[in-house]
Amino acid sequence: MKRLGRVLIAVPAAVLITAGTATAAAATTGTPSGAPPSSAPCVSTSGAKACFVANGDAVYVKDTKANGDSVAGTLKSRLPANWGRECFNSRGAAGGWVKCSFNVPEYQWADLWAANKPFIGSQSSTKVYTSPII
Repeated sequence: MKRLGRVLIAVPAAVLITAGTATAAAATTGTPSGAPPSSAPCVSTSGAKACFVANGDAVYVKDTKANGDSVAGTLKSRLPANWGRECFNSRGAAGGWVKCSFNVPEYQWADLWAANKPFIGSQSSTKVYTSPII
């Protein structure tokens, strides 16, 4: 019985420790959209383009190569922060832009990534600021 009591106490403690150190991440499939504003910082790689609009915390993603692969735009914090947001576009090159609206921490530098065939394909990044510059 004493052993069961230790297990019942240890498991919730381990869950709390793990939850406190988890990375805040979000991933979603984008909704069809028009192009981002021309002033938005963008990054391109072979087959994908991603843009970030700080006023609204939006990531725009476009497939630029008709190859059957999905594409993604990822916004990942720079250290010491630890968060990320990912927007997928599986509509194909003829499908145009998609948009994902996120809630990201303000006043931080992050890397905006464009990836063709997410996780294994070509990718490129650029540095962006998460708050509008006034």
